Amino acid sequence: MRDHRSSMKSGNVLAACIVIAGVLATCAAQAKASPGADPGFLVGPQFDTTHVYVAPDQIDALVTCFIATFGGHATQRIVTNVLSVPSSTESQAVLTPVGNISVFAFQTPIPYPFG
Repeated sequence: MRDHRSSMKSGNVLAACIVIAGVLATCAAQAKASPGADPGFLVGPQFDTTHVYVAPDQIDALVTCFIATFGGHATQRIVTNVLSVPSSTESQAVLTPVGNISVFAFQTPIPYPFG
């Protein structure tokens, strides 16, 4: 008998890829619609990607799905603290021709209201 949890996880990862694709397409369309427009705010380079939060056991599936769908490659995965309080997360960037994402899989509880 097939384990339905496995197909549910695959469905969740596929749904996440579809949502992310929509966000990237919308951002690309907006950027083309108003080239050179002043956005009225600036952010540092650490915020120039879409951040995607996944459970630690789903990071490989999301990265694999995203690259299979859009091409590109992933950076080496690191474990780091991205918060101003003690925490630990696996972090990996996925670089594709249609846009980049930063994938985070927290190994510690995520403090409110982050994420």
